[in-house]
Parts: sequence; C-alpha cells; structure tokens
Amino acid sequence: MTICYQGKRLETTATTLAAFLAERGVDAARAVVEYAGEIYPPKSDLSAVPLKEGAVLDVFQIVAGG
Repeated sequence: MTICYQGKRLETTATTLAAFLAERGVDAARAVVEYAGEIYPPKSDLSAVPLKEGAVLDVFQIVAGG
C-alpha cells in the first residue's frame, strides 16, 4: 500500500502502525506518532492500530541530550 510518511510517499507491506515502525527501525517506546488525526504517545499499543491505504503518518522521536 502507499502511505505518506514524514511528508514523503512510500510503499509498505505493513498492516499495523507497530509493524510499520519496526520496518522503518523506529523504537515505538521513544516515539510520538501522529496518524489519522490522533496522537499516540510513547509506549502506546500500536499493534492494534491498522495502517490504511493513503495514510498520513508523522513520527517524532524523543531523545535526551545534554
């Protein structure tokens, strides 16, 4: 399916947000996900959220610095 991820169109075979993030190498425990008008904070159960054709998805990773 084709989705829009971080402003770019791409193809994926993932069917859930968790699977998609794993495919992209994103640690879901340290990411805030905006999808379909919803905000999912870190450690959300994204395995229950289906990924749909044409989805717009933005991911923000939380990092610590000093």
